[in-house]
Amino acid sequence: MVRNMSQNTINTALRWIILTGIFIIPFVPLIVSPSMFFPFITGKNFTFRILVEIVFAVWLVLMYRDASYRPKFSWMFAAIAGFIGVMTFADLFGENPIKSIWSNFERMEGLVALLHLGAYAIVAGTTLRTEYLWGVFAHTSLGASLIVGSYAALQLVGSVATHQGSRLDATLGNASYLAVYMLFHIFIAAFLWARQAERPWAKWVYAPIILFETFILYHTATRGTILGLLGGTLVAALLVSIFGRDTPRVRKIAVGFIAAVVLIVGSFLAVKDAQFVKDSPVLSRFASISLEERTTQSRFIIWGMAFEGFKEHPILGWGQENFNIVFNKFFKPVLYKQEPWFDRAHNVFLDWLTAGGALGLLSYLSLFGAALWVIWRVGALSVVERSILTGLLAAYFAHNFFVFDNIVSYILFFSFLGYMTSVGHRVRAAETDATIIEPPSHVASSIVASIVIASLMFSIYFINIRGVLAAQTLLRAISQQETVDGNFALFKKATSYHYATQEVREQLLRFASDVGRANIPQETKNEILTYAVNEMAKQIQIQPNDTRLLLFYGSFMDQLGQREQAIELLTEARRTSPGKQLVWIGLGNTYLNQGDYETMIEVFREGYELETTNQRMHLAYAIGAIYADRRDIEKELLTEDFETYYIWRDAVVNAYASQKRFPELVAIWEKRVSAQPDNAQYNLSLGAAYAQNGEFRKAIGQIQKTIELNPDFKETGEYYISELRAGRLP
Repeated sequence: MVRNMSQNTINTALRWIILTGIFIIPFVPLIVSPSMFFPFITGKNFTFRILVEIVFAVWLVLMYRDASYRPKFSWMFAAIAGFIGVMTFADLFGENPIKSIWSNFERMEGLVALLHLGAYAIVAGTTLRTEYLWGVFAHTSLGASLIVGSYAALQLVGSVATHQGSRLDATLGNASYLAVYMLFHIFIAAFLWARQAERPWAKWVYAPIILFETFILYHTATRGTILGLLGGTLVAALLVSIFGRDTPRVRKIAVGFIAAVVLIVGSFLAVKDAQFVKDSPVLSRFASISLEERTTQSRFIIWGMAFEGFKEHPILGWGQENFNIVFNKFFKPVLYKQEPWFDRAHNVFLDWLTAGGALGLLSYLSLFGAALWVIWRVGALSVVERSILTGLLAAYFAHNFFVFDNIVSYILFFSFLGYMTSVGHRVRAAETDATIIEPPSHVASSIVASIVIASLMFSIYFINIRGVLAAQTLLRAISQQETVDGNFALFKKATSYHYATQEVREQLLRFASDVGRANIPQETKNEILTYAVNEMAKQIQIQPNDTRLLLFYGSFMDQLGQREQAIELLTEARRTSPGKQLVWIGLGNTYLNQGDYETMIEVFREGYELETTNQRMHLAYAIGAIYADRRDIEKELLTEDFETYYIWRDAVVNAYASQKRFPELVAIWEKRVSAQPDNAQYNLSLGAAYAQNGEFRKAIGQIQKTIELNPDFKETGEYYISELRAGRLP
């Protein structure tokens, strides 16, 4: 008996440790780590991972000691295990297994994140074993959401700054991340309200929370999530109206809600061109939705590219974190106006389709299917509760069509899956005959605990502490230090952690590029440049098909004057992304710097013909024509339609100057002065162009005008005038 009491005491202590860790997790969204690279991402992820590793380790010991905590088969558990299993194979045999497993600081997803999320869902599902505990957990998460929402409200009134533009982002750093966070908690509050509907205070607590968080969601101006909220609530209301025969009052409210939503949407469509709509930052975004909108068109194109990637690897896909390879390989030149380095399809389903192939997408969808099975066939829930949870899934499903997940939405989704696992676990336990299992011996328990503790310490350091140190060191490395040597030492330290190596080495390359132009001792410069070259060569070996790396590295080698190696790298970049004109520009510029004008013109021509409306490509081709003295091409490209763009590009000025094309220089500076007559620098540059073109009298007039605009220039200007009057160029 004494032994059993001791066993129970230990088991209770282990259970409380797990519960404490689980109940801390809802506060992870509050974490911002300004001392780390990507402060809105890294701090949250590392905290979540450490908490999960601790509770999972303790759960392993508890599960060994008490069989009742061992997971029992349910379709929800099978779906979670199947999804993670499929993605494990996809990641291990994908395009870049290392990146698929570890991801990077910007996203912190990959297989490591997926394993932690799965472990969290299973531990929560087998440890929170009663509806009461899940209710407390839901209220805890709702309380945390009110803190986040209050921060967003302070941003709305201007007391606290937003972090990305004018849209609310609170402690999440991104408006769409905040939007989906609010979306989940709106439905959580509705679910809790339904559970407490008979209590008179319920409506005075949950209704204001729902209204407040809907208000915050609206002001994120995240269209996909707001549409998801409308769709999810309509689904919930429709289900109540169909199946809620036992709750006629709620059923009438649901029907009225459906009618109200239809009326509101119809009214908005009728007045979408009104001035008050145009003046609203949120409503104007909805009014602009159309198939012709640039964002809509680009999304459709990117979705098509994702499907092309799926067709190339249809079974297990490319592995997580490799959408950038797909994006670059199937890049359409018409997307040149968009951000050039997409790493997500902005559609969760296509993301899983490209990452895990057909098996990956089907296993992901099985999470929704298993959850619906639990909601409608297993759980002892009321019709209203089932409808609200189904509405939540529908809203999240719709949201996922337009954006991508992040750690906060993942935590909420896998918390939901944990709840579904718990329901299935309880039903399965009730159906299974209770079997008394003799508790393990003290020695056996001690051995298991020792192994688990040792594994926990290893995982916390290897998976998390290294990453924390690398993120902190990298941020310091890219910040201003007292000396260049100080920054260099930090970069070497950051690379030594072998964590998020692509981001570390990209930042190192930028640092080295700046160093190459800096006025520092040549010995120091050579050491830094050599180190950067060697590190980037290592990264290229890991990611040989990464267009971004090849382009950055090739451009860097061009800067160093290593033209043959630069051409080799940039040619490879072109192979990995034949439709990206940015790569063609880089390759053409390298041939220009090498003096191979014939090849340069051919590269620029082929790149230009991919998409002739790209002004940047147009300009590069025109400048190449100037250097190559191909006036036929130059005349064709530098037309009046293009004039308002090219006359303001200093690269064109430099090209004409290098070729001593002074009449063309005069024409450009005359147009700039005509547009900005009070710009002293433009007037002086026009005077210089006149002088170089032999028009000394005009040059003197422009210098006198410059002196009028800038009296501080008088002494120098008068010297120039005296030289010109003497017939000499100053």
